[in-house]
Amino acid sequence: MKILKKLTILFLAGFIATNCVILNPLGLHSDREKGSEASGRIIDAAITTDIVNTVILSGGRGVGISILSLIADDIAGIEDDKYYVSSTVDECIDGIRGFTGFLLGSTIANVLSCGDLKTDGILLGDPLPSI
Repeated sequence: MKILKKLTILFLAGFIATNCVILNPLGLHSDREKGSEASGRIIDAAITTDIVNTVILSGGRGVGISILSLIADDIAGIEDDKYYVSSTVDECIDGIRGFTGFLLGSTIANVLSCGDLKTDGILLGDPLPSI
């Protein structure tokens, strides 16, 4: 019985120490976001950036968005049925809404900052329930 307790404690300690290595590829952690939610947030960021850019460039006389803002999720390579790591989606949105987005436009910022979005749940497949 004493050996079983030691093995259990050792297993739990090892699992806790390596949980990111194990849980991230499985998709069993809380830092994940459904692709449809991520695409909506990316489109909103692109539209907001385009509106601000056109208002500034026109001196407040006009508002417009580019057609590419409406397909910003396709440019970023988001698939609605997959899950993505929330921190990478947040970095992508910060890039679009940040200085690069306002200086170069939302499309170029999208290409530059959203190219490395990581899908989640590679080993067990999607969709897994969010924790």
